[in-house]
Amino acid sequence: MITLYFETGEALQYSCDSFVGLDFNGASLHRAIFQGLDVSNANFANANLRNAIFDFAILNGSCMSNAALMNATLTCAEMEGVDLSGAIAVGAIFAGANLSMSNLKSLDVRGACFKGANLCGANFLVEQIEESELSGAQYDSETVWPSGFNPVLYGAIKI
Repeated sequence: MITLYFETGEALQYSCDSFVGLDFNGASLHRAIFQGLDVSNANFANANLRNAIFDFAILNGSCMSNAALMNATLTCAEMEGVDLSGAIAVGAIFAGANLSMSNLKSLDVRGACFKGANLCGANFLVEQIEESELSGAQYDSETVWPSGFNPVLYGAIKI
Protein backbone atom coordinates (compact mmCIF):
# COMPACT_ATOMS: atom_id res chain seq x y z
CA MET A 1 0.00 0.00 0.00
CA ILE A 2 1.31 3.46 -0.92
CA THR A 3 -0.11 6.86 -0.01
CA LEU A 4 -0.25 10.06 -2.06
CA TYR A 5 -0.62 13.23 0.01
CA PHE A 6 -2.15 16.57 -0.97
CA GLU A 7 -1.47 20.11 0.26
CA THR A 8 -5.04 20.13 1.57
CA GLY A 9 -4.19 17.42 4.10
CA GLU A 10 -6.10 14.77 2.18
CA ALA A 11 -4.52 11.47 1.13
CA LEU A 12 -5.19 8.75 -1.44
CA GLN A 13 -4.20 5.13 -0.91
CA TYR A 14 -2.99 2.99 -3.81
CA SER A 15 -2.72 -0.78 -3.54
CA CYS A 16 0.79 -1.05 -4.94
CA ASP A 17 4.37 -0.73 -3.73
CA SER A 18 5.51 2.05 -6.06
CA PHE A 19 4.27 4.93 -8.21
CA VAL A 20 6.54 3.82 -11.08
CA GLY A 21 4.46 3.11 -14.19
CA LEU A 22 1.13 3.89 -12.53
CA ASP A 23 -1.81 5.00 -14.66
CA PHE A 24 -3.14 8.40 -13.51
CA ASN A 25 -4.85 9.08 -16.87
CA GLY A 26 -7.54 11.74 -16.36
CA ALA A 27 -7.08 11.73 -12.58
CA SER A 28 -7.85 14.78 -10.44
CA LEU A 29 -4.56 15.37 -8.62
CA HIS A 30 -4.92 19.08 -7.92
CA ARG A 31 -2.33 20.07 -5.26
CA ALA A 32 -0.89 16.54 -5.04
CA ILE A 33 2.58 16.23 -3.52
CA PHE A 34 4.94 14.09 -5.61
CA GLN A 35 8.03 15.86 -4.24
CA GLY A 36 11.07 13.58 -4.38
CA LEU A 37 9.04 10.56 -5.53
CA ASP A 38 9.89 8.23 -8.40
CA VAL A 39 6.97 8.30 -10.85
CA SER A 40 8.99 7.22 -13.89
CA ASN A 41 6.96 5.90 -16.82
CA ALA A 42 3.69 6.97 -15.16
CA ASN A 43 0.74 8.02 -17.29
CA PHE A 44 -0.55 11.48 -16.32
CA ALA A 45 -2.26 12.11 -19.70
CA ASN A 46 -5.31 14.37 -19.35
CA ALA A 47 -4.78 14.62 -15.57
CA ASN A 48 -5.55 17.69 -13.49
CA LEU A 49 -2.15 18.49 -11.95
CA ARG A 50 -2.81 22.14 -11.14
CA ASN A 51 -0.58 23.34 -8.30
CA ALA A 52 0.93 19.85 -7.97
CA ILE A 53 4.41 19.62 -6.46
CA PHE A 54 6.95 17.55 -8.38
CA ASP A 55 10.12 19.21 -7.03
CA PHE A 56 13.08 16.79 -7.21
CA ALA A 57 10.75 14.02 -8.49
CA ILE A 58 11.81 11.44 -11.07
CA LEU A 59 9.42 11.48 -14.05
CA ASN A 60 11.66 9.99 -16.75
CA GLY A 61 9.62 8.48 -19.58
CA SER A 62 6.29 9.63 -18.17
CA CYS A 63 3.36 10.83 -20.27
CA MET A 64 1.82 14.17 -19.31
CA SER A 65 0.18 14.93 -22.65
CA ASN A 66 -2.84 17.21 -22.45
CA ALA A 67 -2.44 17.50 -18.67
CA ALA A 68 -3.37 20.65 -16.74
CA LEU A 69 -0.10 21.76 -15.07
CA MET A 70 -1.03 25.34 -14.27
CA ASN A 71 1.17 26.68 -11.43
CA ALA A 72 2.71 23.24 -10.84
CA THR A 73 6.27 23.18 -9.51
CA LEU A 74 8.76 20.81 -11.09
CA THR A 75 11.98 22.35 -9.77
CA CYS A 76 15.01 20.13 -10.43
CA ALA A 77 12.75 17.28 -11.56
CA GLU A 78 14.26 14.52 -13.70
CA MET A 79 12.05 14.57 -16.80
CA GLU A 80 14.11 12.97 -19.54
CA GLY A 81 11.95 11.76 -22.42
CA VAL A 82 8.68 13.04 -20.93
CA ASP A 83 5.74 13.70 -23.27
CA LEU A 84 4.23 17.09 -22.38
CA SER A 85 2.60 17.63 -25.77
CA GLY A 86 -0.60 19.66 -25.70
CA ALA A 87 -0.45 20.23 -21.94
CA ILE A 88 -1.09 23.59 -20.27
CA ALA A 89 1.79 24.76 -18.06
CA VAL A 90 0.78 28.38 -17.49
CA GLY A 91 2.80 29.68 -14.53
CA ALA A 92 4.53 26.32 -13.98
CA ILE A 93 8.08 26.20 -12.64
CA PHE A 94 10.57 23.92 -14.41
CA ALA A 95 13.67 25.66 -12.98
CA GLY A 96 16.67 23.33 -13.04
CA ALA A 97 14.59 20.46 -14.46
CA ASN A 98 16.15 17.96 -16.85
CA LEU A 99 13.83 18.02 -19.88
CA SER A 100 16.36 16.50 -22.28
CA MET A 101 14.84 14.52 -25.14
CA SER A 102 11.32 15.52 -24.00
CA ASN A 103 8.40 16.41 -26.27
CA LEU A 104 6.93 19.81 -25.37
CA LYS A 105 5.15 20.37 -28.69
CA SER A 106 2.14 22.70 -28.25
CA LEU A 107 2.77 23.04 -24.50
CA ASP A 108 1.33 26.39 -23.34
CA VAL A 109 4.16 28.03 -21.36
CA ARG A 110 2.75 31.49 -20.61
CA GLY A 111 4.51 32.70 -17.47
CA ALA A 112 6.36 29.39 -17.06
CA CYS A 113 9.92 29.34 -15.74
CA PHE A 114 12.62 27.19 -17.35
CA LYS A 115 15.52 28.98 -15.66
CA GLY A 116 18.58 26.70 -15.68
CA ALA A 117 16.63 23.78 -17.20
CA ASN A 118 18.28 21.22 -19.49
CA LEU A 119 16.50 21.41 -22.86
CA CYS A 120 19.06 19.42 -24.87
CA GLY A 121 17.42 17.41 -27.61
CA ALA A 122 13.95 18.56 -26.57
CA ASN A 123 11.15 19.37 -28.99
CA PHE A 124 10.47 22.89 -27.68
CA LEU A 125 7.81 23.88 -30.24
CA VAL A 126 5.80 25.41 -27.41
CA GLU A 127 3.02 28.00 -27.38
CA GLN A 128 3.59 31.54 -25.97
CA ILE A 129 7.37 31.03 -25.70
CA GLU A 130 8.00 34.78 -25.55
CA GLU A 131 6.12 34.90 -22.24
CA SER A 132 8.30 32.29 -20.53
CA GLU A 133 11.58 32.57 -18.59
CA LEU A 134 14.53 30.83 -20.27
CA SER A 135 17.56 32.48 -18.63
CA GLY A 136 20.32 29.98 -18.06
CA ALA A 137 18.43 27.15 -19.76
CA GLN A 138 20.80 24.91 -21.69
CA TYR A 139 20.13 23.61 -25.19
CA ASP A 140 22.06 21.95 -27.99
CA SER A 141 21.89 21.61 -31.76
CA GLU A 142 19.21 18.91 -31.40
CA THR A 143 16.79 21.20 -29.52
CA VAL A 144 13.86 22.19 -31.75
CA TRP A 145 12.59 25.78 -31.39
CA PRO A 146 9.64 27.61 -32.96
CA SER A 147 10.45 29.06 -36.37
CA GLY A 148 12.26 32.39 -36.09
CA PHE A 149 12.79 32.14 -32.31
CA ASN A 150 16.27 33.01 -31.05
CA PRO A 151 16.76 31.41 -27.61
CA VAL A 152 19.95 33.39 -26.95
CA LEU A 153 17.92 36.62 -26.86
CA TYR A 154 15.93 35.11 -23.98
CA GLY A 155 19.02 34.05 -22.01
CA ALA A 156 19.28 30.40 -23.03
CA ILE A 157 22.79 28.97 -23.41
CA LYS A 158 23.90 26.68 -26.23
CA ILE A 159 26.24 23.93 -25.08
